Amino acid sequence: MSLSVTELVSQRSMLTIVIAACTSARTAFEKADAAMDPQFRADLNRMIERSESELEKLNVAIGQAANG
Repeated sequence: MSLSVTELVSQRSMLTIVIAACTSARTAFEKADAAMDPQFRADLNRMIERSESELEKLNVAIGQAANG
């Protein structure tokens, strides 16, 4: 079952929000010199990397769906 362009764009929007939220959290902790659990930092980095990877896949899928 393939998703419509609208559904793919919706998923892309949600991933963009996840990336922004994780990046903002990481940046806020770093700027505040807050002690940050190394595991939490690693989790944030993994979430950002995975979301960016999925975002690339969605962009390809959107392009393919839009072109038929």
